[in-house]
Amino acid sequence: MRVKDVMTPNVISVGADETVVNAARLMLQHQISGLPVVNKEGELVDIVSEGDFLRRGELGTQRRRPKWLEFVVGPGKLAEEYVRASGKKLKMS
Repeated sequence: MRVKDVMTPNVISVGADETVVNAARLMLQHQISGLPVVNKEGELVDIVSEGDFLRRGELGTQRRRPKWLEFVVGPGKLAEEYVRASGKKLKMS
């Protein structure tokens, strides 16, 4: 089996400035599990997949962590997770 055997023939992509909610909606409408993310020139800059939506506040899937966990993993790790889960656009700043 080759990659072409499991690919969608008509590529559906999303712009890097698109919102997370709209990207998830597009994936659901087309029953696909991932989208190429392109810049304004149409060049591939990233790929967004179902896994990227597992901990999203606007989708109601955010992770709930106990306050004491900050002492174990450190504030930097929790801050990084917060930024990733709270961004409204697909591109990272």
